[in-house]
Amino acid sequence: MRFALLAGGHTDEFVVIGGLNPEYLATDAPVPHQGTTDVDLLFAIGWDLAGAEHDFSWLDVALEKGDFTSENRWRWNATLGDARVRLEFLADVWDHTADTVSLPGSRTAVATKLAGPAAALVDPELRDLPVPPSVRAQFGVETDAVTLRFANLGGYLLAKAAAAQSRMLHKDKYDLMYVTLYNPGGAAGAATAVARQLGLAGDVADPGAIRAAIAKFVEPDGAWAGVFADTMVATGDTATEAQLRTDAAIGAQTFLEVLDASA
Repeated sequence: MRFALLAGGHTDEFVVIGGLNPEYLATDAPVPHQGTTDVDLLFAIGWDLAGAEHDFSWLDVALEKGDFTSENRWRWNATLGDARVRLEFLADVWDHTADTVSLPGSRTAVATKLAGPAAALVDPELRDLPVPPSVRAQFGVETDAVTLRFANLGGYLLAKAAAAQSRMLHKDKYDLMYVTLYNPGGAAGAATAVARQLGLAGDVADPGAIRAAIAKFVEPDGAWAGVFADTMVATGDTATEAQLRTDAAIGAQTFLEVLDASA
């Protein structure tokens, strides 16, 4: 919310993928999502705004006003209010082989390349974040809420599957199954949302990537199901590890069956 105020009229130039998004998507979860204070912002460079000239010079102003600091220029840290916040700028640029890509017009910020998240840019959901009186006073604004573009269910799962495959972090595996199981439509609803997103995103989305990631949960004794179960137990879920492993395996099987039927 504070970064949206810093960004001013440029909030339509990125989509929020990570951070608090699972809280919005997985509303049927038995325990709160074990999230982080990372806010992953995905920038569209080129393909979705064909012919448009990008100017990200506003990022320099926002980062300076927010007292953000960085050692690598794509991951930025600051304290906003009472929270330590990390911003990560991501771009899915298939024909670029470097670790980062420039953000045209910006002197200080770049985006790191992460293969596969571009589908999250398609048909995002608009979410209003309330601005409390103390923040309105701090920023000298009168607005009661800011509106940001968040990845929808299908876009989030496609981006998260790509991250789970490339980064191999435990949190990505946990996030992927958490949202798959606990969105209002369950695993079948997740697969339906992904199928829809694949149709909308076209060539920028890889259906093989999410099939490969979800398939790793099919064995209840496998490592991916174990990561999900262990994190749920650590978060306070009263179900047993064995039950949570089984839930992940059944959910994965259902997801794959529904996705294949939608192809």
